[in-house]
Amino acid sequence: MTVKPDPYDEARVVMDRPSENEREYICCSAAFCRGIIPYGRFFLHASAVVYEGGAYLFSGPSGTGKSTHTELWRERFPQSYILNDDKPVIWPEENRITAWGTPFAGKTNLQVNRGVPLKGICFLKQGDENRIWPVTEDTALALLLNNTYRPKNNDGMNRLLDMMEQIVTRINIYEMTCTRGMEAAELAYQVMKGK
Repeated sequence: MTVKPDPYDEARVVMDRPSENEREYICCSAAFCRGIIPYGRFFLHASAVVYEGGAYLFSGPSGTGKSTHTELWRERFPQSYILNDDKPVIWPEENRITAWGTPFAGKTNLQVNRGVPLKGICFLKQGDENRIWPVTEDTALALLLNNTYRPKNNDGMNRLLDMMEQIVTRINIYEMTCTRGMEAAELAYQVMKGK
C-alpha cells in the first residue's frame, strides 16, 4: 500500500499547528485508515485491551475515558495488556474476526503488532453509575460508523458496510455508562465475556 497524504489532512493539521512529527503522524494515520478498506479491514477509534486471549474494544468520542477504562483493566487484570490505544484495526474473515494493533496508538503510544480474536465492542459514556447493556444491530452499525473513517465513494462505503454487517451479526456490541472506578472494569469484563 502506498501512503500519500490527502490535501484535506494537510489543511486540517496546519490549522492545529502541530509539530512536523505530529503532522507526519496525523497524515500517515489518516492515509492508512483510508487505505486499508480495500483490503477488507477497517479501523475503529477505540482502546483495545487483551485479556485471556481475547480483545475487548472500548470506543466513543475523544475524552470519553477509553484509555482510562482500559487502564482499569490493566490494574484489575494484571495479565491483560493494551493491543492499541487509539486505532486498532478490525479484520472480519469467514471463520474469525480479529483485532490488530497498529503503529497509530495516540498519545500513549501503547500498541502491540499482533492480531487477537475479537470478543466484544463497548461504546462508553461517562456516568455516575456503572451500567452496561447490549445494543441492537441497527444501533451497533450507527455507533461503528460514527467512530471510523467513512469512504467518500460508493465502492469503499459498500465494502465498509459489508464488513460492519459481519461485525454486528457475529460480535456482541454494548453501550456502557461508567465511573472511573475498578468496578467498571469488572462489570464490563463479566458482561462482555458472557458470564
